[in-house]
Amino acid sequence: MSSSTLIRRSCPATRWLEALPLGNGRIGAMVWGDPERARFSLNESTLWSGSPTTTQHWNTSAEDATGIRERARAQFLAGQVAEAQATLEGLGSSWSQAYQPVGELVVATTGDVGDGGERTLDLARAEHTVRTEAGEHLTFVSVADDVLVHAAPVAPGAPTALEFTSPLAEERRQVDEHGLTVVLRAPSDGVPTRHGDRAELAWDPAGASRAAVVVRTRVEHGRLLVVCAIATTWQGLGRQPDRPVAEALTDATAQAEAALVRGERELRQRHEGAPLPGADAVGLELTGSAKSELLSTMFAYGRHLLAASSRAGLPPANLQGIWNQQVLAPWNSNYTVNINLEMNHWAAGVAHVPGAAEALEGYVAMLRQAGRETARRLYGARGWTVHHNSDPWGYTDPVAGDPKWATWPMGGLWLERELDSFASFSGEDPAVLAEHRLPALREAATFALDLLHEGPDGTLVTFPSTSPENEWITTDGAPVALTESSGMDRWLLREVFESLVAKAELLGVTDDDVVRRAAAALTRIPGPRIGADGRILEWHRDGADEVEPTHRHVSHLGFEYPGAQHLAPELSEAVTASMEARGDEATGWSLAWKTSLWARLHRPDKVQDLLQLFLRTAETEAGERSGLYPNLFSAHPPFQIDGNIGIVAAIAECLIQSHGGEIELLPAPAPILATGSVRALRARPGVEVDMAWSDGALTALSLRAVGPGALGTHRIRLGERAMTVDLPDTQTVEVDVAALR
Repeated sequence: MSSSTLIRRSCPATRWLEALPLGNGRIGAMVWGDPERARFSLNESTLWSGSPTTTQHWNTSAEDATGIRERARAQFLAGQVAEAQATLEGLGSSWSQAYQPVGELVVATTGDVGDGGERTLDLARAEHTVRTEAGEHLTFVSVADDVLVHAAPVAPGAPTALEFTSPLAEERRQVDEHGLTVVLRAPSDGVPTRHGDRAELAWDPAGASRAAVVVRTRVEHGRLLVVCAIATTWQGLGRQPDRPVAEALTDATAQAEAALVRGERELRQRHEGAPLPGADAVGLELTGSAKSELLSTMFAYGRHLLAASSRAGLPPANLQGIWNQQVLAPWNSNYTVNINLEMNHWAAGVAHVPGAAEALEGYVAMLRQAGRETARRLYGARGWTVHHNSDPWGYTDPVAGDPKWATWPMGGLWLERELDSFASFSGEDPAVLAEHRLPALREAATFALDLLHEGPDGTLVTFPSTSPENEWITTDGAPVALTESSGMDRWLLREVFESLVAKAELLGVTDDDVVRRAAAALTRIPGPRIGADGRILEWHRDGADEVEPTHRHVSHLGFEYPGAQHLAPELSEAVTASMEARGDEATGWSLAWKTSLWARLHRPDKVQDLLQLFLRTAETEAGERSGLYPNLFSAHPPFQIDGNIGIVAAIAECLIQSHGGEIELLPAPAPILATGSVRALRARPGVEVDMAWSDGALTALSLRAVGPGALGTHRIRLGERAMTVDLPDTQTVEVDVAALR
C-alpha cells in the first residue's frame, strides 16, 4: 500500500476542518474519528434550498432587458462607463440556491471501545479507520449499497446511543430499538445577501426538498454495525423536488435494512468490488522530500475528492464538493461558473475521473434547456447562456448585485469548451466525437454570434462584457468592470468557433449557416492583444489600470491554460509579463491555476514557488491565508474544493502536456517533482502514459492507446529531443528512453 494514498492523524477531530471526507458521489460524510463518540457530518448531493420556480417571479422581463441593454450600450459608447454599469445591474434581480447539510450523526458507545488511536483515510480503498487496542473502527460510504457503513468493536452488553441533529426543519422523528428515522425539510429559499446585507431563509413547506434519514444498527460477534441511508424528494436536474416524501422514506428504509442484513463482511466486500469510477485508474509517487511526498498525497486526495463528489445523473461537484456543514455556506456552496465549476473538472480528463465528466455533461445538458429562455429574454438571442452562478434547478440569469461578477453571459461557452476538453482525452474516433459535440457547439456559437456587435474598427465585439470579478479605473478615476470584448471573451469565442468549424469540416457540413457565420466571425475577432507595457490586454483598451493589480482571477490568460493555443515567442513573453505583474500570492484555487500557467510557460522555478505556497499551512497567528487546513482541504480562504482538484490538473501539466499536437514529457520538472513515477496519466487524444524519472531524467516510459481515436503514430518530446511511437492497438508499448536522452 502506497503511503501517498494514506492521510493519517494522531487524534480525533475537534472541528469540521479536521474531519476527513468520504463519499460515493451522492452521500458525503466528514468522519471525526472519535472511537467513543463516532461523529459523521452528513450531506446528500441533491439536497438544496428552493426549486426551479423559487425566483422566477423576480426575473427581469424581455421588455425591460431590451431597454436596459440599449441604454447601457449608448452610455458606454458615450464614455459613461460607470453609468452604463449601473444600468446593467437591472438585468439581475434574482439568485441561485444554496447547497444544504443533512445533519450530524453521532454513535455513542460505552464500555471498552479503546482509546482514540491513529485515524487513517485510505484514498485507494475509500475507507476511514481508527485503530485501537479493542479493534478496528471502520467507516466507508458504499457505492454498491448506497449507504454509509460504520463498524466498530463493542463490549458485551454495552449500550449504544444514536444522536442526530440538523439545522433543517424536522418533520418526523422516530427512535426505537431498530435505530433512528428522521424526515427533514430544506429551506424553500436560501440567498446570502437579499435586500441588503442581511442573510435570509424561507421555510415554506410548499416546494421545498425533503430528506429521509434512516439509521439501523445491530451487534454481532462483538462488532457494532451501523448503516445510514439517505433519500430525498429529488426528481432530477432542473425538475421540481416533488417526489412524495413517503417514497423517499420507503426507499431509505429498504436500503438501510437490506444493508444491515448483509453484515459487515459482505458490505465491505461489495464496497471493495464496486469502487468509485476511475478511483484507482491513475497513480503518482514523488520521492526525495517530505514536501514531494505531500504533493503525491494531494494528487491522490484531489482525485478522491472529485470522484467521491461526482455521479452521473446527479449534480456535479459544487464549491465544496459534496461536503458542507452550513445552511448558508460561503457563496452558497453552489456553482460559480466563471472559474470554479470548470476548475473542479480540469482533472477529469487528464487524471481520468469519468464519473465527474459524466456528471458535468448531464448538468450542462440541463443548463442548455434552462439557458435558452434566459438568452431569449435578456439578450433577444438564440442559443443559450448561463451567468456566473447556478444551481441544480437550472438557474441561468445574472444574480442581483455587482456587475463585476453578475454581468458575464459567457458561461455556456466556457462549459462547452470544458466538455470538448473531456472528449479530447477519451480516445474516441474523431468523427464520432465530432458528431456528438457538433450540435452543442453550434447552439453555443449561435448565442455568441447573436451577442456580437460591429466595433468602430470593423472587428466584432461582445457587449456587455467583463473580465470576471476584476475592475479597471476610468480616466476620471471611477472603478468599473464593464468593457466590451474582454480578453477572456475573445479567447472563449475563438476556441468555441474554431472547434465548431473543425468538427464541421471533419463531418463535411461546412455549408451550415451557423458554421459559415462562425468561420467568417473568426476573421474579425482578434486573438490575444499585447499592451504598451508588454502585458496581455484584459480590457477593451490599452492603458486601463487594474483596481487590484494582483487580482486572483487570470481570466484573460485562459487561452494559455486551460486553453490550447500555441504560444508564439511574443505571446509567451506577454503572458510571462502578465503573470509577473499578478504576483504569486493568491487564493488556493488561483495558486492552482497559476501553477498550470507557469507549467505551460516551461518555468519549473515558478512552479516550485507556487507549489510551496499551495502546500503551506493556511491557519497562522496572523489569520487565515491560502494553503492547507488540518484535513488538507484547500483554503481560499475559506475552504473551496476547486483548489484541491485544480492542483491535480496543475501537477499533471508539469509532467505531461499534449495540447500542441505532440506528447511532451516533463515540461516543468520543478525540484519538488524531480524524482517519481506516474501511472496511466492521460495525454490527448487518449494515450495513457506510464513513466518514471530521477533527478529530472526520464528512466522508463510506456504508452497505451485507450481507444480507436488514439491508434497510430504519436510524436513524443523530451526537451529538445523528439521521436515517434506507433500504437497499432490498445496494447502497452514500451519505449526505449535512450532515444530521448
